[in-house]
Amino acid sequence: MTEIGYWASQEQYSMQQLIEFVKEAEKGGFGTTLTSDHFHPWSHTNGHGNFTWVWISAVAERTKKMKFLTGVTAAVYRYNPGIIAQAFASLDVLYPGRIGLGVGSGEAMNEVPLGFDWPSAETRVERTVEAIQIINKLWNRNKKSTIDPESSSNNNIKEDNDIDEDGFVTFIGKYFKIKNAKLYTSPSTDIPLYMAGSGAQAIKAAAKYTDGLITTSKPDEANEVFGIFDNAAKEVNKDVDLLQKIAKPKVSYSEDYDKAFKACEFWRTTQIDDAFNTNISDPRILEQKAQHEVADDEQKKSTIIVTSIDELISPIEKYFRAGFTQIYIHSTSPDEIEFIRLFSKRVLPYFLDKWKKSKEFVSGSK
Repeated sequence: MTEIGYWASQEQYSMQQLIEFVKEAEKGGFGTTLTSDHFHPWSHTNGHGNFTWVWISAVAERTKKMKFLTGVTAAVYRYNPGIIAQAFASLDVLYPGRIGLGVGSGEAMNEVPLGFDWPSAETRVERTVEAIQIINKLWNRNKKSTIDPESSSNNNIKEDNDIDEDGFVTFIGKYFKIKNAKLYTSPSTDIPLYMAGSGAQAIKAAAKYTDGLITTSKPDEANEVFGIFDNAAKEVNKDVDLLQKIAKPKVSYSEDYDKAFKACEFWRTTQIDDAFNTNISDPRILEQKAQHEVADDEQKKSTIIVTSIDELISPIEKYFRAGFTQIYIHSTSPDEIEFIRLFSKRVLPYFLDKWKKSKEFVSGSK
C-alpha cells in the first residue's frame, strides 16, 4: 500500500498556522500528516519551537479523519520512553486509529540545551532500540509472561526484561531501566511504530524492531538502503511486504522561481556536512555555519523547486518506483495554502487515477 501524506513543520510555522494547513490538507484529500518533534528549530531566523504532542491533540480535535505520525520523536534523553508510551497511548484513546509514532536518535539541538551530553551515533541508536523495546512492552505489543506458573504471588516476578500476567513491565537495559511499570491507560488500537535511519545500524534496527523505516534517502539511494532493510527484516522472519518505507521529499512551489528558491532558505542548515550528527546545538550557530558553507547550488539540489505544480508529478513518481510506500510532501512554498490547494487539485488526483484501481495507492481520506 502506498500513500501520499502531508508534512507539518513544527520548526517553521506557528501552531495556529499548521492547524490551518492541515485542515486545508484534509479538505483536499490528504489522509495522514507527518510532523516533526523538536525542542529547537533548524534555523534561528523565524524559527518556532512548538510542542508537537500538544499540537497533535489540538489539530486532531479540529479535523475529522486525519491521522498523525511524528517524524520523529527522539527517544534518547529528553523523553523517557515510558512517558512517550504513555503520551501516545493517551492520544490513541482520544483519537483511536489516528495516531502513529516515529522515533529516532535525535539531534544535538534538541538534547544538549537541556543539559544532556551528545554521544556517538552508535550509542544513540542503541538507546533508541532500548526505548523501542520498552514502548512495545508497555503497549503490550509483544507480551510474554515471566510469572512463575507455580507461584500465586506477584512478589516472585523474575528480574528479567518482560511483562507479567497483570501487564507490569520490567526492563533492565544498558541505558534505560523500568521496574514493574504499567500503563493504566493503554492504547485503544495497535499504534504504528516506525524508526528513522540513514546509517546501516539504524536501518537494521528499524527493520527488526518496528513497523517500518523513515529515511531522508532519495530514490537513487533507495536500492542500497532497502537492501539493508529487507535483509535485516528477513533475519527476524518479518514479512517485508508488510513493512513501510517512508520518505519526505522537500518541495517549493511558486510561479516565480526566485521566490520558490528563497522560501527554501530556512532549511539551508540541513545541508551542512553531517547535519544530523553535528554536536552544534545552537540554531544561531547552525544558521551562520550554513550561510558560509552551503552554496546555493547545493541548496537547490536538496529541494524540488518548481514553477508549475504539475512538475511535481515526475519526481514524486520516482519515489514510488524506487520502492517507497509512504511519501510525505514537505512543502516550504511561499504560499502554503495555495500550494496545498493546487497539489490537491492537480497532483493528488493523478496518483489516485493511476493507482487506485490496482489497490496499490491510498490517499487517505478519500
